[in-house]
Amino acid sequence: MSEDQKKPVMTANRRRVLQLMAIAGTTAAVAGNFVDASAQIKSQGYGQDVDVNNPVVTWDKTLNGTQLKNLDVVGDLIIPADDKSPSASQLNITDFINEWVSAPYPTQEDDRKMVLIGLDWLNGQANVEDVRYFHELPADKQAAIFDKLASAVEAGTASADHSLFMERIVYLYVGGYYTTDEGMEDIGYVGNVPIESFDGPPQEVLDKLGL
Repeated sequence: MSEDQKKPVMTANRRRVLQLMAIAGTTAAVAGNFVDASAQIKSQGYGQDVDVNNPVVTWDKTLNGTQLKNLDVVGDLIIPADDKSPSASQLNITDFINEWVSAPYPTQEDDRKMVLIGLDWLNGQANVEDVRYFHELPADKQAAIFDKLASAVEAGTASADHSLFMERIVYLYVGGYYTTDEGMEDIGYVGNVPIESFDGPPQEVLDKLGL
C-alpha cells in the first residue's frame, strides 16, 4: 500500500466513531439470513474448565492476508488517527477481529460470515474501479465506497447482510479499540486509581444529606 493510501481521509476521530455507531445501531432490528460464506471451522474452544491464570487461544486465526489488509483499511475508516489518539490499525485491532471471527462459537461464526460477506462486497466495488482488492484503492475511493455503504444502511436501502456487516464490524472495532489502554485514554476513562488519602465527601454533599 502506498503512503497516499495509508493516509486517513478523516481525522475527526470521535465524531467519526459516533456517526458510524449511530448508523450501525439502526441495523440492530434487522433479521439477517446468514449465508454460508466460509468453510466450517473445526477448532475446539476453551472447553468447560478454563485456566484463567494462563489464558491461551486454542484455535487458529483463519483470515488471509488480503482480508486482513482490507480490514485494516475498514478499521481506519471507522477509527482514524487524530492528533490525540492512534488509528485502529496502529493498535492492530484487526488482529483481535481475526481472533474473534476465527473462534468456534455460534456468535463468532455468524460474525465471520458477515465479515466475509462485507469484504467480498468491498472487493466487488474495487473491481468496478479495475482494482482487484479494496485495500489497493486510493484512500479517497476507499472512503467513498465505505461511506456509500454506510449511507445505504442509514437510508434503509442496504441488504440485510450488508446492514449486519456494518453493525458487526463497527461493534467489533469500537469494542476492540476502546478496551485498549490508548482507547480508554482517548475517552478519558481512568478506572480505579489508588489515592494516598481520602478526606471524605465534599461539605455540600454532607449538607444535602443533613449530616
